[in-house]
Amino acid sequence: MKLGYFATSNVANAFFYLLTTIHGLHLLGGLYFWGRATSKFLKGNYKTSNMQHTIELCAIYWHFLLIVWLVLFGLMLFT
Repeated sequence: MKLGYFATSNVANAFFYLLTTIHGLHLLGGLYFWGRATSKFLKGNYKTSNMQHTIELCAIYWHFLLIVWLVLFGLMLFT
């Protein structure tokens, strides 16, 4: 880091690292539960109402995440 882009050197750098970390955690969490839903489906447990609930929750999560990050991108773009 010869350029000096540390989290403590500038507030903008701190927000960049914070938002990148939060994005990564959201992505990993979503992929984990998406993988669980996919494995349940591939094992043939899709005939239960629990499987429908799992898929609905996964879809809600990913759509919510899309909206949150689009709003954050818009805020960063226009401020």
